[in-house]
Amino acid sequence: MMGILLLFTLVLSGFLGALWPQGLMAPDLFLVLALLYARSLPYYLGLPWAFFLGLVQDLLGYGLLGLHAVGLLSASYAFYAASRRLAPGETPGVLFSFLWAFLAKWAGYFLVAYWLRLELPSLLPLDLLLEGLFTLPLLLLAWRLLPSSRRS
Repeated sequence: MMGILLLFTLVLSGFLGALWPQGLMAPDLFLVLALLYARSLPYYLGLPWAFFLGLVQDLLGYGLLGLHAVGLLSASYAFYAASRRLAPGETPGVLFSFLWAFLAKWAGYFLVAYWLRLELPSLLPLDLLLEGLFTLPLLLLAWRLLPSSRRS
């Protein structure tokens, strides 16, 4: 099942890359998949999967090797931390855990950029808001279609 979801994400990201308007922040499908894995797997399996998904995203040419890996690893770790403290399935808990994971992903990106002494990208808050607003409905749809198998 995990391989099928990865293949579906790769195909969908290819279509999205071809159809999405240039310059507009696209939804992060790999973040959706990493959080879907984090929701259905225990942390000792979900965190390596998130790192692997980030490496796949890096190898597809979307960034430096390890940049997305650290970002998705941070997002999954933050999701696990937030979901342990919130009631699963309730709207405020779902929104907060997504927001926490989304911000952790970007913190991971900036951490790697700072560590490698790269020039920090100039992102507008509107870009981050749009990416979050485009990613959240896809995450909610994925959670609706594929219910969690993990028992808390």
